[in-house]
Amino acid sequence: MNEALMHACVEVAPLFVRMGDDAFADAVDRRAWEGAAACAGIVVEAPSAAAWHAVECELLVPGLPLAALPVESLYKPWRAPDGTVRASHGLYGGETAGHARALFDACGLEVPREFAAMPDHLTLLLELLALFLEVGNRQAACDLIRDHFDWLGGYDAVLRDRAERAAEAPVFGEAKRRDLAEGIAFLRNLVAAVDRAVHEGASLRV
Repeated sequence: MNEALMHACVEVAPLFVRMGDDAFADAVDRRAWEGAAACAGIVVEAPSAAAWHAVECELLVPGLPLAALPVESLYKPWRAPDGTVRASHGLYGGETAGHARALFDACGLEVPREFAAMPDHLTLLLELLALFLEVGNRQAACDLIRDHFDWLGGYDAVLRDRAERAAEAPVFGEAKRRDLAEGIAFLRNLVAAVDRAVHEGASLRV
């Protein structure tokens, strides 16, 4: 199970960032999500290229009206160093980001420049989980799941909201609304697969 989850994490991690058309086509050819779906015991169907392109352009770009990035800090309370809650959610660089960066530092890994403001991005968390599983450190893997994978339900709720808003947005034509509906449904299924797969993994005894 650990080996299956490790490979699933490696394959699915790039699907939570903007990939570009060629990389997405390659991911579809490899059905990169199937490992996570199999670990979770669910079925995830591939979206069309147009649907994925719509998600990349509207949801995975910071600052856009429908932006919904899979960054843990955005879905957790943000506290000042003295413990005061500054915001209930919605800010980069919270405690989880600091803790994630510390984990990367402890492993001798550098956070890629494009993730400098969000070391707790789901893509990086999945890659770190895969590393712990690869080296056989099940305790570290279980700790990571416990500490950094409890927000995916909140992310799914945001994706559901974005689907509802996209369906009613007058700025989008019928085809774009249809593509967004399909693409967001795929992303929600992907999140559900990851959520279930990693927590099934965490249930394994160390």
